[in-house]
Amino acid sequence: LSPAGIAAAPPPLPPSAARPPRGRRRKSMAAAAATASQPAGAEDEAGGAAGSRARGGARRLRLWAHIYLHMQVAGFDLVPRLIGRGGCNMRRIADQTSAKIRIRGRGSGHFEIEGEREAPTPLMVAVTTDKGDQDAFRLAIAMTLQELRNVEVRFHAHCQKQNIVHEGPCYSIGLLPENGKEILADIIEGVPMSTLPSRNR
Repeated sequence: LSPAGIAAAPPPLPPSAARPPRGRRRKSMAAAAATASQPAGAEDEAGGAAGSRARGGARRLRLWAHIYLHMQVAGFDLVPRLIGRGGCNMRRIADQTSAKIRIRGRGSGHFEIEGEREAPTPLMVAVTTDKGDQDAFRLAIAMTLQELRNVEVRFHAHCQKQNIVHEGPCYSIGLLPENGKEILADIIEGVPMSTLPSRNR
């Protein structure tokens, strides 16, 4: 019997009751992995990457850019070549700048709508950083453009070998925040600006 006035401690839970079912753990881990791969800014086609909700409801301001990709021809695996083996190219940019890098849109293979469909936007690289870190934003865009130049060389070689005529730029600058052109002026000099109608960006 327990001493007077002292409640008996409840028996310990069995190991199976101390953790969620195996299937639920797998689902939670998958959700966490998917969340980790997304940019912290909500990058929708209307340029919603300007900010995201931080803890407590405050909005975290972001710098962001959409770079549209136009190197989609038969036999050329654009997205795998751009991201690199195991995503190493995009990971290197993220590691050096803390930027969030995502390939999204038609042809990306990234099913972000209910986990079943690609976003109905042009194929793009979306880059997002904290608004207060313009240096990181500039470096992230410069590194992304360098990767695109590397892919562009291989793309032209592929087109030449396959007798494919490709007209227009291989990539172009799409949506930017209000001060984006000013921040990136020297970085994007000479890079074509997108001529897509705004509703398709």
